[in-house]
This record gives sequence, structure tokens and C-alpha cells, in this order.
Amino acid sequence: MSIENILTHLSDEDNERFRQSISAIGKAFEAQTGVAVEPDAITGLSAVRDHVLSGGEVELDLASAMKELQDVPTVANKLIAAQVKVAEANRIAEDTKNMSRIERMNYARERGLDKPRQDTNDSLTMNEREALLSSLNPQRRIAVARQRGWI
Repeated sequence: MSIENILTHLSDEDNERFRQSISAIGKAFEAQTGVAVEPDAITGLSAVRDHVLSGGEVELDLASAMKELQDVPTVANKLIAAQVKVAEANRIAEDTKNMSRIERMNYARERGLDKPRQDTNDSLTMNEREALLSSLNPQRRIAVARQRGWI
């Protein structure tokens, strides 16, 4: 039986304690690792269960909850992906730190870094894009367009 099923039989205070525990663990984990975690991954942690079912007598142990959370497969995959992304960004920065502008552009082209990013999700229409870009100075236009994966 999961804790969500048990919560239906507990008081409003326990339900609130449950929500606060999940929120506290999620915020602490994101602050420490930079990875946002879905509340569903947090609900099954023993620290949450112990804190809620004891009526708050057992303190919420954030350290053990975050350690346990790192062992959840979906969270572990997110952590690995974040570490790979950071390592790749660091490698690119290290490779290009002594290059001229032209060399950096050639470096990006050779590695396909000059293409629009696949992870951007843009829902703006062409008219909305044009309105957004027309209100910006030229440097900011390029920065926004790159950030959104338009160029």
C-alpha cells in the first residue's frame, strides 16, 4: 500500500505535512543538483513516509531523502544527463577559449553546433516571432533567436 492511499485516511494536518515534505525535498534536491524532480519520484521515499506517518514527531531528514532520491532510476538518469551536458559545455569552453571568432565558428560548424537546438520547444507563430524580434536591438535579436533555436 502506497502512502497516497494511506493519506486518504489521515488528517488534514498529515496531508499538509505530506505536501510540505515533498516540496521541501524537491526544492532542496534542485538547489543541490540543479535537477528538477517530479513529485511522484519523491512520494515513495522512506523519509517522507516516516515524517508524515509519525505526525511530524520524526523530523524530515533531507540528507537521507536526497541520497535515497538519487537511487530512483528516473532521477539517476536525469542526473547523468545533466552531468553529461555540463561536461560537454566545459569541454567546448576549454577547446575554444584561445580561438579567434573565425576559429570558434569553424569549430561549431564542424561539430554541428551551428544548427538550431532540438530541445527547444517554440510555440510562437511567425507573426509573434516578428513582433518579439522587432522590439529588440540587433544584438539582443540574435541572442534571443539563438536561445530559442531559430538560428
